[in-house]
Amino acid sequence: MASLPANRPTASVYVAEPVRRRSAFPLALAITSCSALAFGRVSVGYRASHIRVRGKKAPVSFWYPATPGRVSKELPYRHFISVAKIVEVLQGTELPGIGWEFRLRAGKPIYPEAQPIPVERQETELQERRLAEGLPRESCAIIFAHGYLGSRFDMLHLCEELAQCGFVVAAPDFAESLSGKVPLREVTRQDIMEELLTRLQKEFAVKHFGIVGHSAGGGTASLFPGPFQCGRVAIAGLAPQTVPTDPLLVVASEGDGVVALPRITAALPKNIELQDMDQFDAARPAIAILLRENGTRPPCHISFLSEESNKAMISLLTPLLPVARALKVPVLDFDVYLELQDSSRVAKVLLPKIEDFLCFHASKAK
Repeated sequence: MASLPANRPTASVYVAEPVRRRSAFPLALAITSCSALAFGRVSVGYRASHIRVRGKKAPVSFWYPATPGRVSKELPYRHFISVAKIVEVLQGTELPGIGWEFRLRAGKPIYPEAQPIPVERQETELQERRLAEGLPRESCAIIFAHGYLGSRFDMLHLCEELAQCGFVVAAPDFAESLSGKVPLREVTRQDIMEELLTRLQKEFAVKHFGIVGHSAGGGTASLFPGPFQCGRVAIAGLAPQTVPTDPLLVVASEGDGVVALPRITAALPKNIELQDMDQFDAARPAIAILLRENGTRPPCHISFLSEESNKAMISLLTPLLPVARALKVPVLDFDVYLELQDSSRVAKVLLPKIEDFLCFHASKAK
């Protein structure tokens, strides 16, 4: 995928505040959240699969607009947390495969293995916007890239929402995933990303891409070669010397104890100007959103993750927290999140902004 020439963007700062009821704006404004419109919310299909890289399997999950079928009676997401992988990543010590599997709840009805809706028949929010711009219906995909000791389910709530809007969404496990499924020293993020892009083009006939990353995944989202015409979203992590060649959304919090705010601001391109919340505009080529104290404590590093994936971590890792502290093992804001448990509140503020940004730029991709 060839890179695009650099543009010269501006940016905005968004201060978290209570969610207010929003009315549906005309389509021509092209910045309204998908969930605020009367049309465009479709059923979500889900497939758990894998890609093969250098003879190794990397798990990947796909969400996509689907024809309704049989709703899963079980919790649809099989999430494995490997204690051995956590120790290996943080301490460099290899242990036997110790871990537990959790079944995570979907935020909406999910249709496992359902047939994708052909693009030419999609009446999704995304395709409505493209038609309004005089552009053809085309398949657009968003890749979610997790951080160190994250997983493909870290932002499953966002993956579901984007699929309802009309995107194909793919989330792989990288070698640093706490699932422990990918060998740490044998398969790189770049290997997996390249194979996944090819898979999306073949299986879903994807024409345009976007990418969302959290923590170290924010570095992947900001640096991996494009084009990502639907946009790049870097949450709680941004690679130094980022040069925006695609639409860029950066998300940071004053309460992040892992990737502190000064690291984010230092990595922002110098031609990005921070502005107030009331000047936020999803149509800008680059935006920087800052979540800060506004009557409640600001989010920590893992407040951005889905409530379901955080619940699994709480269930397994809380008893181990005293041991980690005694051994001075980094806990990556896990202890702070135990006090906040604010994933749901953060999602209500943040997810509509991400949807707006990606839908707007995907609707103009040619």
